[in-house]
Amino acid sequence: MKKLFITCMAFAFCTAASAQDNFSFWKKDRAYAKNSFSINTGGPSQSVGFQFDHQLSKKTTVSVHYGESVPIDNGVDINGVTYTGTFGDASSWSGVNISYRPIETLQAFRVTAGIGVQSLNGRFDDPDGNSYHWHDGGVFTFTGFGYGLRPVKGVRLGVDIGLIKSGGGVVYTNGLTMDANSRALDFQIANSGGWYPNLQLTAGWGF
Repeated sequence: MKKLFITCMAFAFCTAASAQDNFSFWKKDRAYAKNSFSINTGGPSQSVGFQFDHQLSKKTTVSVHYGESVPIDNGVDINGVTYTGTFGDASSWSGVNISYRPIETLQAFRVTAGIGVQSLNGRFDDPDGNSYHWHDGGVFTFTGFGYGLRPVKGVRLGVDIGLIKSGGGVVYTNGLTMDANSRALDFQIANSGGWYPNLQLTAGWGF
């Protein structure tokens, strides 16, 4: 996963480095492109993903995407108990977004809504040796807005911000001590909202 992340970041750097002369992303007179391929990073945790865009019209874009989370070591305190472990282990998602550009004179601004499926995982241990597996899977929705990624040929750069809504997840435990089940319930309640902020940076190529 780390090699994939490094490869994608290298691609983004090379793509951004070529954003000059006739391919400068800030120019207004660039040729219209119906399709593009992009890579992105962002989310509530560090992640990397791929995205294919197709223009239904000059104002409307449909995007198909796939992403994976980069595992990070994490610690949480819930009701006086400290849990240590890893968030984002073997976590991925895919889905479809629709973006619309409502302002004719500001094509870079867009509003976005989408739906997809995900499998998010976290594995934690408490001080008594109990293990907990947090899993949030199934359908999620996304709403937000972004700037950039105009439907033009050549380099496309963009940033998106929004909210992801999911089922909230469940927590499983190996139950070595009598406190394990009640702690698993506390853990699940603490993460039951299913609302995740999302900040995404995207670099791609329109054609």
